[in-house]
Amino acid sequence: MIQDTRLARHFAALLIVGGALAGCATSPPEASPAPAAAEPLEQARGFDLDGRIAVHYGDESLSGKFTWSHAPESDQVSLATPLGNQLAQIVRDGAGVTLTNSRRERYSAPDVESLTDAQLGWRLPLTGLTEWVRGRAQGAGAESQRDPAGRLSRLKESGWVIDYSYAGAGRQPQRLVLNYPRAEKPLEIRLVIDTWN
Repeated sequence: MIQDTRLARHFAALLIVGGALAGCATSPPEASPAPAAAEPLEQARGFDLDGRIAVHYGDESLSGKFTWSHAPESDQVSLATPLGNQLAQIVRDGAGVTLTNSRRERYSAPDVESLTDAQLGWRLPLTGLTEWVRGRAQGAGAESQRDPAGRLSRLKESGWVIDYSYAGAGRQPQRLVLNYPRAEKPLEIRLVIDTWN
């Protein structure tokens, strides 16, 4: 059940218009390739990316934009409306995790998953996502399937099922669809990655 917070109500107000999801699902722009001189993505320890997000949880839906700056010891994730108005900023560092909403109210928790579950009504699996967006498993016990080009096409790990799509012969994922069957209500998160740095 969505927590009765202002932020959750604000997100719920952003119910998806059919076209917004269709745009996310059918015709995303091609992901920008990494600079030729950059370290290969699989070897990189940090990254910056932005794209679009669509979330279905139970009977509720939302969509918008996201930016994510990841380093080994920290993360900064911003969620915004389709028009670019910031809704939430999530910061992870050595002290824990904080979420600041559009009203500048701050909430803290030991991890991103419990914080987003409490404040947004759905879990953002940031711990696993740092590896999943790179097209690889977080640990050794994951179940995986690969396409004919050897790229990850489906991954089952930590209770999540992640399906991958790629732009042409690209090696880095362009689209991820994450499903969490263990949730009280069906939870699906769609990510379209527009740019990598």
